[in-house]
Amino acid sequence: MKILIAILAVGATLYAVALLLAYVAQDRLIFPAIPLAQTPEEAGVGDMAVVSLRTGDGLDLQGWHKAPTALEKPTLLLFHGNGETVAWNGHIARALIDAGYGVFMAEYRGYGGNPGKPSEAGLYEDGRAAFDFLEAARARVVLHGYSLGSGVAVQLATERRVEAVILAAPYTSIADISERMLPFLPVRSLLRHPFDSFSKIGRLKAPVLIYHGTLDRVIPPDHSRRLFECVNAPRTFVALEGAGHVGLWESGGEAAVLSFLDALPAMMSDGADRAL
Repeated sequence: MKILIAILAVGATLYAVALLLAYVAQDRLIFPAIPLAQTPEEAGVGDMAVVSLRTGDGLDLQGWHKAPTALEKPTLLLFHGNGETVAWNGHIARALIDAGYGVFMAEYRGYGGNPGKPSEAGLYEDGRAAFDFLEAARARVVLHGYSLGSGVAVQLATERRVEAVILAAPYTSIADISERMLPFLPVRSLLRHPFDSFSKIGRLKAPVLIYHGTLDRVIPPDHSRRLFECVNAPRTFVALEGAGHVGLWESGGEAAVLSFLDALPAMMSDGADRAL
């Protein structure tokens, strides 16, 4: 009996330690911020300007901006993934700019040389500041969020008037991902940054494009399918065959996005659903 009690005590202690580590370490897992600051020239978009934004909670952040060269085209507000900086998506900005679209590459607090500590609420504030900048410039805005950034895009689309929403490898919620990775822990009770896009996406009014790699091992494709089923606006789903979590733009994402943007006026008028 004493041995059994000792075993149970050790097990309980180890479990308590696991709970503590999960709670304390979640910020580093969700927001592995890269503090390195790079320039537009280094990312191949030297025609973009570095601009300064003031967030609602008083941080001064930098982002990259280029107005559209074709006046009838919108500006895409890009929200990147968790282990990236804006510079990592220079190739995406380059393709969009060359197609005549405007681009704003939003950088989060704590990333890319910006001050502050990332959090769910903080990233939402960062997104609002970027949107306010574009609104002041009278830009028509299309949101594009990849991975972590998809949650920021969904939240912003519930608050602001946008032309469209594009989600690349999105998740239903961080809680769903964490629960799959750590099924033995009560992650929903521990999580401080749930990013619950599943409960919000049904409120979006603008057309939505979702594209996802069929071999994504980080965020399973069923997350996108579940989100797509909840969209009550004109919607398009593109499955990128053989693509994983990274490199989506080069694996068919660019063609999907440009095609969606070209079809946007017609989609807004006919309200059609498209799954490819």
